[in-house]
Amino acid sequence: MAVYQVRLINPDINLDQTISVPEDEYILDLADAMGIRLPSGCQQGDCSVCVAKLVEGEVDQSEQSFLRPQELEAGYVLPCIAYPRADCTLLTHQEQVLYHSSLYYKNAEEQAS
Repeated sequence: MAVYQVRLINPDINLDQTISVPEDEYILDLADAMGIRLPSGCQQGDCSVCVAKLVEGEVDQSEQSFLRPQELEAGYVLPCIAYPRADCTLLTHQEQVLYHSSLYYKNAEEQAS
């Protein structure tokens, strides 16, 4: 079984830690087990609380049902249901960033104008 190095970063909160994650375990579960507190909500890939941005590497998040195709293409991942498929780097705590770039946020801004 492969084990990958997953680097969790966020300069805003001085986070820069690397954890070893087996290919059959979720990234968020291992981070939690290592004492790294990341945002989490449903733990099922149905919300955006734990959303991160894949900076480098590859994950399998085929179980997710929240992110839209354009968000997946932009590199957003849900660590609660993401399995590493290579060594990777995730920029954590991206929910607010995702909402500011989402169609919902843009539509709300346009309607307010």
